[in-house]
Amino acid sequence: AGLYVHRECVGQLYAELESLLIAECLQSRKHRYCVFPLKVFEEVYSVIEDRKIHPKEGSYTNYLFDKGIDKILKKVGEEATEIIIAAKNPNPEEIKYEISDFLYHVMVLMAERGVTWEDIARELADRYEDRLIGGEAMRRKWLTGIVCAAFITVIFGIAAQAAFEASVETAYNTAIQGLDALDGLDVSVTERTAAAQTNLSAVKDVTLQVCGIKTNSLKASIQVNTDESQSESYYYNNYYYTASSDGNIKREMDGSDAWQLINSHIYLDMTSNYLKMLCAETAEDGSTLYRFAATADTLGDYFQKLLQGASEGQGLVIDSLQGTMQTDKEGRIIQRTIQMVYTVTTGENQETFLMQSEAVFHQDKDPVQVTFPDLSGYKKLEPEKPVETITPLVRTVYVTADVNVRAAGDISAAILGGFYAGSGVTQTGYTSDGWIQVQYNETTGYIWGDYISTTKPVITKNGSGTMYATAEVNVRSTYSSEGTILGVLRKGQSVDITGTTNNNWIRVKYNGQTGYVYADYLSWSEPVVNTYVKNAYVSGTVTDASYGTITILRDDGQGTAVFNTTYASMNLKDTIYTGDWVEIFYYGTGAPYTASIVSDYTSHEESGKMQSYTAEGIVTSCTRNKLELSGSDGFYRMFDISEADIEMPQYPQVGQYVMVTWMSSTGGSETRNVPAMRVMG
Repeated sequence: AGLYVHRECVGQLYAELESLLIAECLQSRKHRYCVFPLKVFEEVYSVIEDRKIHPKEGSYTNYLFDKGIDKILKKVGEEATEIIIAAKNPNPEEIKYEISDFLYHVMVLMAERGVTWEDIARELADRYEDRLIGGEAMRRKWLTGIVCAAFITVIFGIAAQAAFEASVETAYNTAIQGLDALDGLDVSVTERTAAAQTNLSAVKDVTLQVCGIKTNSLKASIQVNTDESQSESYYYNNYYYTASSDGNIKREMDGSDAWQLINSHIYLDMTSNYLKMLCAETAEDGSTLYRFAATADTLGDYFQKLLQGASEGQGLVIDSLQGTMQTDKEGRIIQRTIQMVYTVTTGENQETFLMQSEAVFHQDKDPVQVTFPDLSGYKKLEPEKPVETITPLVRTVYVTADVNVRAAGDISAAILGGFYAGSGVTQTGYTSDGWIQVQYNETTGYIWGDYISTTKPVITKNGSGTMYATAEVNVRSTYSSEGTILGVLRKGQSVDITGTTNNNWIRVKYNGQTGYVYADYLSWSEPVVNTYVKNAYVSGTVTDASYGTITILRDDGQGTAVFNTTYASMNLKDTIYTGDWVEIFYYGTGAPYTASIVSDYTSHEESGKMQSYTAEGIVTSCTRNKLELSGSDGFYRMFDISEADIEMPQYPQVGQYVMVTWMSSTGGSETRNVPAMRVMG
């Protein structure tokens, strides 16, 4: 410390140190990398980078790159956990092995993110620059490699200090077994499970209240909510109350079994006997944070509680488990988290899952009070009658939405995998409480009955973007040629899409409604359209009638259109006013089109007060003579359509979107028995 070496001397010092280290290596005749740790790191890293640029079939490194950043991060986390567990083992070879695994996966992560060992060495040198010789940053690769190795060793030294001390073990067990001085629990649990490869996920929320734990008057209320379903159950006076397909039932259950049921959600019976590693940190406020880890071997039969419903044939294996538990200064549990990785292997199929459980304990100063609904209507289940039965039934069914496959017919059972919406599934039976038994990857699984259908469903997946009509095509009310026609897209017309169906229809936004267009008539590319029209027809309401031109709001919902009327034949009652309904025959390429005939049947006699008006909206009632319309302008009108022109493929139907035109001398304020001129939809 305090030694200063002039800048010119640094190079000489490096050379001398390097010579000594090389001589030592040759004398010891150890592996050629024995004194150059960064040399090993660089060569391994170089191979990893080469695999990324030149993939090799069967390469595990390429497997990680192909799976992407989430898979790489998952492996880094798993290997870090293995180091912590190995640090407790007295065998030094085990921790060397685990650290090597960890460093390899870190280098894959570095390559994925474009970080090199030189970057790491430079960062470390910059951090410790003031402590280095003469303030000169040691940039030599082999020397900075030693710094890197020392840095990593410090990190893992901290992990290795996590000792399984007797005092820590006693305090931990006392906290989870002694429970709470108030003799009760008020806990909310959120459990999330995600699949590494298929991206399927599930969330389970549990609300649990318990009292009378230390007496013979155990009471409990358990509410469970999952993506599939929800359940409410209670324990009171040595009876377990729950719901089944036969209605609300109760069955006898002793207190120890009830406590096992409670712990299937909060794992407070996971004592130190099941753990591989346990350490504790006490904060200034007296609270204590316990960190623990376990392996499949140490967990033993606790496996069945963590992965409920799992059986031998389903191929479930716990890869790793770690977690934390926090207690206050009185030793009461405040929070408990568990992170578990497990793998399901069935035949040639393998899927890895990450389960994260967080339990928050709310009990504080007041005793926990458990309340129940009226339980008098629950029917007692005879002891010889099983809680649920399975009825064989083999058939093909279809999944109506993305759904999880569970190890047993229970919303808390372990997840084996999942089916995507629209998938065909082989059903093998059904339970008396609403679960469907299915074949899943050469094993048996269960899905909730509300998610299946005997007919293949039409599944719509959300999407967005703009597509173009490749030809004139109908917009229908549903994904079928039997759907009501809402309108027509012209060739080249754009439309905003909102989703796609698995029977080749595109869901679109059309005039404020949801419509469907057959996919063969839409394209992402705007087609080249010949815009010249000859002797075309359009009708609408006049919005501007300046000299030589006329602008209308089209009846077909295609917005406004402008026409040159200089050479048009004008078929008028008297003159054209804003608000008149007109018919126009035209030709040309647009902007503006050239009108050949303009017809306005509106009479403006009697001081010019009589004008045509158009309202659009949803039909709420319709007979041969009467039509009731809920207008988009907020008015509810009743029309007499006995003399009206019905310009629709079929008579107006309830729920259809239509436009009604009528003559008014009161500014269109009529709402009852209004004589309609025209109905279009």
